[in-house]
Amino acid sequence: MFICYILSSLFLTIILLISYHTYLRNPSWLDSAKENDALITDPPLSPLGHRQAHETAEHLSKITTNNEVHQILVSPYLRVIQTACPTSNVLGVPLNIEYGLAEAHATPGSVLPSAKDRFPYFPQINPSHSSLLNVQPTPGHTCPKTGHPCEAFAGRYVQRLGEFASILERTYHGKSIVLFSHAASVALVAALLKCSMRQLKFAPCGIYHLERRNEGKWTLQRNGESNEEYVKENSPTTYPWGFSQKHFNEEEGKPPYHGSSEGIDLDYFVEKEGESEM
Repeated sequence: MFICYILSSLFLTIILLISYHTYLRNPSWLDSAKENDALITDPPLSPLGHRQAHETAEHLSKITTNNEVHQILVSPYLRVIQTACPTSNVLGVPLNIEYGLAEAHATPGSVLPSAKDRFPYFPQINPSHSSLLNVQPTPGHTCPKTGHPCEAFAGRYVQRLGEFASILERTYHGKSIVLFSHAASVALVAALLKCSMRQLKFAPCGIYHLERRNEGKWTLQRNGESNEEYVKENSPTTYPWGFSQKHFNEEEGKPPYHGSSEGIDLDYFVEKEGESEM
């Protein structure tokens, strides 16, 4: 899970971005999910993931003591919702399901349960929230695990996070928000900071803390590559994740699309000379 936290004062906007990682990897669950026609790309958190979620919530309650959190935006996937629930309980702020934060290879449409479908099981969810950005399938692309039409990764995903960064700036100017998403959403950090993705990594329940004053540039207050300050245990199968060039490489003129044919790479968000600020 990826968490982005934004705090605000009169002229200050702060984002806390949090990523999840530790989901249930039990092969028996996967077999049962297939037998019962469950969506195999929407697994629940593991017991360790639940413990990390509570530890992260406790930490967030401390670092947001003097700042009102206006909204919590959450990826529509089950494991991210489960990660965000303890924070919602501690801060007393409902969860807004946001498709703009959906993970890589996101499947648009009604494949995932809606916020209203989730609400009876997760009363922390605000079922009336309208997503700020909806994922669009890339023509000719299907999820390698489910076969459903999906958004192409990494190129279209990175473009979506760039668009979502602009929406956040317009919608929550001067406000404090917490975002729960996935490790690949380090692309959102890069989009806000206008920096390369080369050195950005997300730890399980890592927290990126970004601030912006007035119309100035975003500044990084905390890096989310480690969770050692507040998480007691990590799974040996999870680790800080980040993009590499292989995620964008494609053979010219041949599928699948990954982005390099359109100039999308690790430095996609780096501001070029002469470009105006967002």
